[in-house]
Amino acid sequence: MSNISLSKFDAICSTVDNGIILLNKNLEVEFWNRWLEIRTGILATEIVGKKLADFYTNIDEKRLNRKIVTALKLNSPTFYTPQTNNFLINIELSKIVNKVFDHMRQSITITPLDIENGLVILYVYDVTMLCEINYKLQNTKDKLLERNEEMSLILDTTMEAIIVFKDEKIINCNKIALDLFKKENKDELLGKKFSEIIYNRKFIETISNNPIETTIYRDDNSKFEAIINIKDTFINNQIVKILTIVDIEEIKRKESLLAEQSKLAAMGEMIGNIAHQWRQPLNIISITASNLNLKKDLGQLNEKNLDESLKLILKTTEYLSNTIDTFNDFFKQNKEKILFNLKENIENNILLINTFFKEFNIEVLLDLEEDIYIFGVANEFSQAFINILNNAKDALIQNIEDNELRLIKIKTKKTNKNIQINILDNALGIEKSIINKIFEPYFTTKHQYQGTGLGLYMTRQIITTSMKGEIYAENSYFKHNSIQYFGAKFTITLPLNLD
Repeated sequence: MSNISLSKFDAICSTVDNGIILLNKNLEVEFWNRWLEIRTGILATEIVGKKLADFYTNIDEKRLNRKIVTALKLNSPTFYTPQTNNFLINIELSKIVNKVFDHMRQSITITPLDIENGLVILYVYDVTMLCEINYKLQNTKDKLLERNEEMSLILDTTMEAIIVFKDEKIINCNKIALDLFKKENKDELLGKKFSEIIYNRKFIETISNNPIETTIYRDDNSKFEAIINIKDTFINNQIVKILTIVDIEEIKRKESLLAEQSKLAAMGEMIGNIAHQWRQPLNIISITASNLNLKKDLGQLNEKNLDESLKLILKTTEYLSNTIDTFNDFFKQNKEKILFNLKENIENNILLINTFFKEFNIEVLLDLEEDIYIFGVANEFSQAFINILNNAKDALIQNIEDNELRLIKIKTKKTNKNIQINILDNALGIEKSIINKIFEPYFTTKHQYQGTGLGLYMTRQIITTSMKGEIYAENSYFKHNSIQYFGAKFTITLPLNLD
């Protein structure tokens, strides 16, 4: 970059509240903004012209270089997830009381700047707060489950709402319960039946010792999400039921922040997919229009030529329009549940990513039953489905050579009890030591199924919470053209009737 352009670049980047590093393909630093100077203590004059790894020896140079080459080759932004402790460069946090992490957690985006000279920009985002929220949320949930096992009858010494029932009627409750149900005094709750507090018939009919999540409605028709548990015990030689309720509205709100971050990451990848998807149709339109113009100049244009060319242009523009409609559907914020065709939904999702997958020589095999309908939020299912495909793509790129066959096989099946969706790849499988951890938020290792740390976590949340289904991963063999392959197998099981 010239001195003038670099000066303008410096002025702009100094106002950005993120780290900005300009790297060449040799991993040498060509720009280091003020944000990084303040947080790392390393001045631009000290690091510019030197390799990033000279200052941060824990950086995986091979992985970073591969990500840079991919971004330059595709001329599209890509994401780099650090493999150690969730940060690319060591940035110590200030001495804050009760802090969770010693170093700043980071999300890294690699964006091409100058393809010819092999220059990319690394954007470093501080995601420490989200990581801390998730860490604290997990700890809070674990503690709640432990407390439910040790619950005593000392009603007002706990943070949970506690309601005591005898003969299915309320005989006592604590102050937290009054606040939760917006009551002034106990008399407003005493004598109410169990079914007037908890409307979840499934929970009432299958009472167990395990906490469950449900929606509770108040008398004024307002509602809140809660974790509830009920146990039988003896008081004065009489059996009573003790209901404990934990309001998780705030936890749900924070989880939605994680979902939004995952959605934004998916949007970045999908925009790149759309760019690839449009190149060939736009080229067809350009060539067809040029041919019409040439035939006109040569006096060879006739009504048949014109009609055929116009039909081709209209057909191609319709394809472009359909692609955008599918793209818009994927990112709609609509949470309304509808009855949608599973086969059509999957085929539309494949339409968005197939061209991009072909760039990596990935073949997608479909074995879809025709008349399977799901009642749910269609674009949420699309997000969960594409998250799995993107993880399979990363695994195939890392484990299978470019000249070898890379496969993703998708199969749907409807039984008398449920709907099953199987997604298989031939990427050699998931390591046994981590297969039970891949759905955890911010899980990162050197294994291919790490994504941004949120993809598979949000997939599980959508399938289990929103769609009331189940999802699990295993390693499996499958056959294609009489050849046996080995890889990961994700199985999604959904109930036939969601309500």
